[in-house]
Amino acid sequence: MPFNNRLGRFAARAASAAALMAALASCGGGTYQVTSFVPARILSFGDESSMLVGPQGLKYSINGVSQDTQLVDCTLLPIWTQVLANSYGLVYGNCNPDAVASPGGVQLATVDATVDDLQNQVDTFTATDTFNNNDMVTVWVGMHDVLDEYAANGSGDDVNALTATMHARGAQLAGIVNQIANAGARVVLLTIPDMGLSPFAATENERGDFDRADLLTQMSDAFNRSLRANVLNDGSKIGLVLPDDYVKSAVRNPRGFGLIAQPNVTAACTNVTPLPECTQDTLVTDLSTGSNIAQIFLWADATHLGSTPQQNIGDQANGRAHSNPF
Repeated sequence: MPFNNRLGRFAARAASAAALMAALASCGGGTYQVTSFVPARILSFGDESSMLVGPQGLKYSINGVSQDTQLVDCTLLPIWTQVLANSYGLVYGNCNPDAVASPGGVQLATVDATVDDLQNQVDTFTATDTFNNNDMVTVWVGMHDVLDEYAANGSGDDVNALTATMHARGAQLAGIVNQIANAGARVVLLTIPDMGLSPFAATENERGDFDRADLLTQMSDAFNRSLRANVLNDGSKIGLVLPDDYVKSAVRNPRGFGLIAQPNVTAACTNVTPLPECTQDTLVTDLSTGSNIAQIFLWADATHLGSTPQQNIGDQANGRAHSNPF
């Protein structure tokens, strides 16, 4: 058979297959996503790292200040949930300068929340409402599980017991998140930062009795490994974002992230202006750079991340949410 005849038949079959796929997609018979998921509301669970506080929308990070009014402006230096919500045209009720009638962002996080508290948050929500397939749920919790367990039992004597406890907490969190996803919501889930790379850990190490920062790292890593191993992670229901990787990379290469030389030692906010009152106008001056701009600090205080990582994590969450086949 002449080559041109074979090529013509192949082209005809390809055209027929393309037409069939188009027809299937048009009538809903395709097996791939043809429209992007757009949530009607974003429900934010977890601890204070996902919260805007009070009528000013204060942050457990660094608050931005308007150059015009010299007052806190909650839209400046946004936390990660704001970045994600804004990408869908949603805002939270206490940071709604345009007075949007239905802001769509719902805060359910609480200060100092642990995984047990997350379960309480979910139970309180489901007592009067339900998760549905128009919901996006954000979950970031576990930092206080590590810090609380360390405060109660942290010693160099039994690291295995502490990491086993954190492994159990990570699995517990995965179970809660899986239930939310199976109820129909799409979930954006975050790992916890490596608390062994926090200014809190650096201060604890000054005791000199054993490597306390390494213990906090081992506990954080155990929590995150268990979370990742037990959560449903096929991309269809849950999008996973990795602040632990970000923090580890930022500490290894601070210059590459535009940060101060020792980002795990110096926090931006002082005890004079503790969180959530700390603003970009009340920051310490970094001695290595002579600068006090918010963007150069990895940590806002001893345990909470600053505005640069909050923005970066929000960008990662945004990318994950919009690219996942929700």
